[in-house]
Amino acid sequence: MKNLVIDILRKLAKTESAAKELTAQVEAQSLIIAALVLTVGKGSSSVMSTNIEKAILSASSASEAFLQSDVDLLLAHFVRLISISQFVEVNGDD
Repeated sequence: MKNLVIDILRKLAKTESAAKELTAQVEAQSLIIAALVLTVGKGSSSVMSTNIEKAILSASSASEAFLQSDVDLLLAHFVRLISISQFVEVNGDD
């Protein structure tokens, strides 16, 4: 988890000041998701991931008003966030 925070702080240092607020908000959400998954317990991240992916795909097919590119963008960001949680779960406090 410490290495994850170090990487986030490095990313913030490279970001322009106008974008730092949004970057910090997104990265903080990534940390919260990782912490929640770790709190819930091992193995739960795959179940949570499957349920959320099904919900996104189900909601997107419920209406033609949604752009597929928006659905793909949402899924991509979700996969990135859940991957962080799974990485922390596997690698512990390194």
